[in-house]
Amino acid sequence: MSTPYLLQEALINEIRALFADSRFKNSKGEEVELNVYPQFLPAKRSDEDNDHFPYAIVRVQEGNIPTVTDAETCNVLIFFGLWDDTLDFQGYKDVLNVITHLKIHLFKKRIIDQRYRIEYPFDWAIDEDDSNHPYYFGGAQTTWTLPVVQQEVQFID
Repeated sequence: MSTPYLLQEALINEIRALFADSRFKNSKGEEVELNVYPQFLPAKRSDEDNDHFPYAIVRVQEGNIPTVTDAETCNVLIFFGLWDDTLDFQGYKDVLNVITHLKIHLFKKRIIDQRYRIEYPFDWAIDEDDSNHPYYFGGAQTTWTLPVVQQEVQFID
């Protein structure tokens, strides 16, 4: 079975594996793994709850099946939030690097979880507001093709 939810889960696993050996700063300045979340950041349980940086959010946005014979497409936003408190305001470079690393990985592989194929265009953007320092943001809009749903029952004329 192939669903947008299973695509989201496959992308979460793919991103976790891709960045498993990478370390990014959290808001305490510690080098930690990238947190990867489905759809939204989890709620904080208290004021003392650690923030979620560094993170990636895999957000399913919309889908389309244009005709009965076409495969479904699904648009997924992959959004990054990174933290860099250095005073040279260069945290945007880390965001550009993770987006580029993800782009290269996905297009070299083209198919994830043996069933979801990335398509063009691959659109990306970064936050240009320096007042967000030390928080840096960016993301990529991706389009995926899901396998065609096969009709199970044959009609007899």
